[in-house]
Amino acid sequence: MDDVLRRKVCRLIAGIVVSDEDLSPQEDAFVDRMLERFGIPKAEREVIFPIVDATEAADAMRELPEDFRLEAFGLLVDAAAADGSIAPEELGYLEAVSDVVGVSRDALSDKLSEALARRSKQ
Repeated sequence: MDDVLRRKVCRLIAGIVVSDEDLSPQEDAFVDRMLERFGIPKAEREVIFPIVDATEAADAMRELPEDFRLEAFGLLVDAAAADGSIAPEELGYLEAVSDVVGVSRDALSDKLSEALARRSKQ
């Protein structure tokens, strides 16, 4: 995965965790873990700006290589569940992106339930 792609995914993640205008410590830590996972130093955290909204996220998801979209979608689901709850704004963001990746609302609901269950075990 090249640098441009890594930064796009990090912007998507930042967008979902701030979609409800409340960045919890758990969400902030999730962003830090994603930056680390993608080899972006915390000192370069500004690379996730500008943060994208749901419409921009759907457009950005369309630009990702098709074979990477579901993985990126899974990261977004995990990011939304990072604080142990799914805000309505986060759900709207995920619904916009799920349309792009071909995930039904029922499958999205299942994925969110699984992510929240994993979160509660941590």
